Amino acid sequence: AGKAPSMSRYKIAQIALIFSAVSIPYLNSFNCSFHFDDKYASINDPLVRGLSNLSEIFSRLLDRPMLRASFALNYEIGGLDVTSYHILNLLFHLIVTLLIFSLASLLEKKLRKGAEDCSFYPLLAALIFGLHPLNTGAVTYIASRSAVMGALFYCLALVLFVLGVEHSRRRTQLYFIALSAIAFLAGLMVKEIVVTFPAVAVLYLLVTHQGSVKEFARKYIWFGTAFLVLFGGYLIFRLVVLGYVFPAAESRIYEGVLPPFEYFLTELNVIARYYLKWLLFPVGGPHVDPDVPAETTLWDFSTLCSLGFIIVLVFSAVRFRKGFPVYAFGILWFFIALLPTSSIIPLGDVAVERHVYLPGIGFALAVGFLLESLRKRLPARSALVFFAVLFITSGYLVFERNKVWSSELTLWEDAATKSPNKVRVLNNRAFAYMTEGDLETAARYYEELLSRFPEYPYGHYNLGVIYEKQEMMGQAIGKYAEAARLRPRNPLLQTRLGLAYAKAGLRAEAVKQLTQALSLEPSNPKVMSLLASALARNGDLKKALFHAQKALEFNPQDQAARQVVIYVQEQMRILNP
Repeated sequence: AGKAPSMSRYKIAQIALIFSAVSIPYLNSFNCSFHFDDKYASINDPLVRGLSNLSEIFSRLLDRPMLRASFALNYEIGGLDVTSYHILNLLFHLIVTLLIFSLASLLEKKLRKGAEDCSFYPLLAALIFGLHPLNTGAVTYIASRSAVMGALFYCLALVLFVLGVEHSRRRTQLYFIALSAIAFLAGLMVKEIVVTFPAVAVLYLLVTHQGSVKEFARKYIWFGTAFLVLFGGYLIFRLVVLGYVFPAAESRIYEGVLPPFEYFLTELNVIARYYLKWLLFPVGGPHVDPDVPAETTLWDFSTLCSLGFIIVLVFSAVRFRKGFPVYAFGILWFFIALLPTSSIIPLGDVAVERHVYLPGIGFALAVGFLLESLRKRLPARSALVFFAVLFITSGYLVFERNKVWSSELTLWEDAATKSPNKVRVLNNRAFAYMTEGDLETAARYYEELLSRFPEYPYGHYNLGVIYEKQEMMGQAIGKYAEAARLRPRNPLLQTRLGLAYAKAGLRAEAVKQLTQALSLEPSNPKVMSLLASALARNGDLKKALFHAQKALEFNPQDQAARQVVIYVQEQMRILNP
């Protein structure tokens, strides 16, 4: 009884250390700007403009309502002031880190069968995760809050699950398991990556159970069954509501998305040569858009090596799970958590820092245990110096990495340094200068890009935008025309060329081009309205009236179409008094 207060103060001191050590390196992130996908996640989403829309947000259960509610809270607090968004991201990251501390404590207590020990393992695992520089891609990038919140509910569900299965009273077990299921469902309302939680819950039971298979089945079958039923119900619900289970539609949205088998082969290299390398050696490597070559055959040497390395890791974890349960748990967690983003479901980005956030918890649990074993073999002073240097260095790297995220310019300049041959990176760097108003630098970068990648349509398009801003309409039309030629089925490029013709006073060309754009998107009211305006200027009043009225049928609030209707009706009255 006398030791309990001491141990309590010991744990409180560790938690205070985690909170302060993880918070300080992120303080310089609070003024980092919004970035590319932030405008879709928060800025341009009308439903997140305050808490008054919560009922509508939660009516869309498969549209990430928990995530959107968090953005609505930010908007309620400070509008589009970026500081509150970063503070909430950091708060979620701190909670995840403390949940890892709790999970590591439970895991260690289970494996040493409740014997008291002044182990530093939970503290080390939490600090490895909380201070890992790779996690800035999820914490400092506001739109990646989905990865952080998803991990929060994932870890919370697992902690509750462990508390449930380890409790002796059946009623208390049911209580914790019910809370775990609620946390799991809440996570699914943040991001779909949480779907692997039942597998990790079963994995925990497998690596911590010391008895026979028969005893395992008798003791735990109902836990696993309950979560598998919950998992199956979620998949069926997605199928019924959305018409599909896996979001493979990205291949229809983004150009250049790999086919499933090629994506899988590429991800083998990404896991072995990027993600694991970034986790082990984060200095200078991670950045927002790495240049990863697509793999088309399994027989490529690097792909075979990556596959072999992954198989050895997984086999070793399974084979030695009884003797080294923590390592097995961490390694298998890593690969299970990667399945939604690094398997056969093609995504627009093949290697992204935020994709490692949830899998990185498994890494932290395994490496934390390794460092704890090292600590026990070192003199106390040597261990203290080693860990102080390790975590101060990690915090410094987080601090420096946050500087990269401070603006679009710093972000894409860093990416261009590390991926100098990736066309999307070069395009985004130039685009960042264009949005900052430095048109001269942006034009120079676009000209350099097009000298190396002349078939890249969006380089021509964006250079056309710059020329148009500079009132150089002849050059702008030339660039828009080249972009439209390279992507003849892209309605955006065709529409912008039509608008440029109209702005230059080339009315017939504008009508022809906008008619072509409308043929690509026959139900687009914006293009209908633009075509109506062009037809009216060209004197084709009947067709102008037809398209303007069609535009208003789709969007009664379209003021431009309404002005065309008024103009045409007045002209007809003048011509036919």
